Amino acid sequence: MSELNFDEFASASMHDWQRLVTKELGDKPFEGLIWILDDGIAVDPCAAESSQTYAMDIPAQWEMVQRILGDDAKQWNDRALASLMGGCNSLIMPQAPNTQEEFQSMLDGVFLQYIHLHIEQSSDALKTANMLRQWCSLHSVNSKELRGSLGADGLKCSADEFKSLSVFMKENFGFFRVFTVNVRSVHEEGGSVVQEIAAALAEGHALIVRCMDAGLTVDEASALIQFNFATGSSYFAEIAKYRAFRWAWKSIIEQYKPAFGCSINTHIQASTSRFLQTAKDVHNNLLRATTQAMSAVVGGVNGLVVEPYNSLSTSADDAALRWSRNIQQLLTEESYFEQFRAAANGAHYIESLTHQILQTSWSRFQQWDALCASQGVMAYAEERASAVQLHAQREQEKVKDGRRIVVGVNKYVNKADASVVEQSARTLTASLEQP
Repeated sequence: MSELNFDEFASASMHDWQRLVTKELGDKPFEGLIWILDDGIAVDPCAAESSQTYAMDIPAQWEMVQRILGDDAKQWNDRALASLMGGCNSLIMPQAPNTQEEFQSMLDGVFLQYIHLHIEQSSDALKTANMLRQWCSLHSVNSKELRGSLGADGLKCSADEFKSLSVFMKENFGFFRVFTVNVRSVHEEGGSVVQEIAAALAEGHALIVRCMDAGLTVDEASALIQFNFATGSSYFAEIAKYRAFRWAWKSIIEQYKPAFGCSINTHIQASTSRFLQTAKDVHNNLLRATTQAMSAVVGGVNGLVVEPYNSLSTSADDAALRWSRNIQQLLTEESYFEQFRAAANGAHYIESLTHQILQTSWSRFQQWDALCASQGVMAYAEERASAVQLHAQREQEKVKDGRRIVVGVNKYVNKADASVVEQSARTLTASLEQP
């Protein structure tokens, strides 16, 4: 077979491509193809090159994470073991247990030294950390090698609590992250991609400053922090979101002159969106979760949670949890996403989109960071809440008047489906799905 030779094809400029596109459009202007993303970002449909590239080191594999709910320790344990046997290698404990005995029961038969454990909420983070250390001692596990996160909100701890927790984790754990910057809530409240990135940067930077004020180096501080995001339905924008955030976080950490190159990296855990789930035609949520998971993986997250498809209407049953696991298994075993983690590198369209999202997010971050520094975290939180609420209202109005299509709710409606969501549901389509 002869070598491929493309010399027979004439080169074409961007102008040539635009001319051909315009011809196909007929009377419609080329500008009509420009996509206006949130915050006024204009996305050109054709990108021949990008002024910058945003490739960064990302892990070769991602954690397949499952959030486990249970009415008691036994049910939680049964579901956790089923999840691990089903292919997951990382578990989320939404609420820390109250006693050591309950902790032991929940983790009966679970070998933490081989998986990751994320504890999302704890009324007393130091107490939870002590229980974790005691579990390691009882099972002859080196706590320094344990991996996961504690989920403490470092911006709400008192100064004494913050210092005690930081020192304890530094002394007893090597890879277990203690502080979580949870901007998943920004998305779940209806916020934009830009707002999610800016909030993560503002809160993460405030946390770095607080760690250093407590006597930690920037390298030690960076190692203690995890970021939790949610993934929306705009496929390419979500890929660009994670790439833009990593690059912006790298820029922040570099300002503090870290001693180790790895400190510019961080741990990102992504969840598929509950805000975009619907009660009507509920199985569409499986399709939504699949494309959202693809965005997160290509974007380079460290861990991924696929939320159960029916989480709006019922607590996740065993079948829903299995289907959530299967989505990740399909991406890995049948679609080979694990072998092409850097697929977005060099893609002009994604690089260009990343650049625009980064620039806009950085500008918003600077505003919120200045507000944190001058008026405190509470003033920033109020400003963020107001901005997110405004964006959510705009998107919900688009759904109501048909400018944003949601299959099964305002387009291709199954009139035989009488499903509704609870009055308290806070989703994009809640107003159209309530009785």
